[in-house]
Amino acid sequence: MKESKNIKRLALLFLVLLGLIWIIPVIWLITNSFKYDADFITSFANITGPGDYLTRLIPRSWTLSNYTELFFGGENVNTTANIGLMFKNSFIVSIAQTVGVVIVTSLSAYAYERLNFKGGDKIFWTLMYISMFPNVVSILPQFRIANALGWVNNLNALIWPGLAGVFNIFLIRNFMKGIPKALDEAATIDGASSFQVYTKIILPSIAPVMIVVGLFAFNGAWNDYLWPRIVMTDVNNQTLTAGLRLLMGQYEQRWAHMIASCIVSMAPPFLLYLFAQKYFLQGISVQASVKG
Repeated sequence: MKESKNIKRLALLFLVLLGLIWIIPVIWLITNSFKYDADFITSFANITGPGDYLTRLIPRSWTLSNYTELFFGGENVNTTANIGLMFKNSFIVSIAQTVGVVIVTSLSAYAYERLNFKGGDKIFWTLMYISMFPNVVSILPQFRIANALGWVNNLNALIWPGLAGVFNIFLIRNFMKGIPKALDEAATIDGASSFQVYTKIILPSIAPVMIVVGLFAFNGAWNDYLWPRIVMTDVNNQTLTAGLRLLMGQYEQRWAHMIASCIVSMAPPFLLYLFAQKYFLQGISVQASVKG
């Protein structure tokens, strides 16, 4: 019993340390985003120790101008990089890709797990092995395909390529293994088609894991940096995460403004996870129990 308590204490201490490692940079970003640029530049000069460093994190004078100038402009601020438009593009791409991923991957997993077509397992595991290659390998072929379809500087280039994630199909397929096939057979005997089995039986049963996949899809689409930077050369079609680089050029050495823009770009995925946390954890726990 005593050893068990010690293990729990060590585990708790380890989790606290991991939490601090994660949250300290976020606190650094938040506090510095409320500083004036001159305050930020000079606040970390001639630091005498850790305690002195911590006190320097607190702004001498708090300001919201870094945030208001992002959206409404301000004195000596070039507003050619429209952050409002970048927000709009990011939401369109992220929501469209999330809906598409949920539909495509659930249908694909259903086909591989339940329809038993010839060569299904071989095709699936071939795709799994191909997905092991780094994503950077496919950038040139993807760009050539997007260019041939006329999707350069078009949001379609950011939505469609990410719909068929093999890992998501693998995750949903494993979840489906825990659903008795007797339910499918009973529905088929009653006259249900394969699509009706999918919509009436499978989808309600896999709702927890679909929420997890949807959160992964939204977060991945929102935080994608490399592909939008390549396929979107028009600033009006740029997404927010990739567009932060344009803001860096826009604000030059105005680092407090850049930090504020980073906080703004982090907010939507964080808020989404905050509101969906219960369902996310439920999906993970149910997935673990199915595997067990």
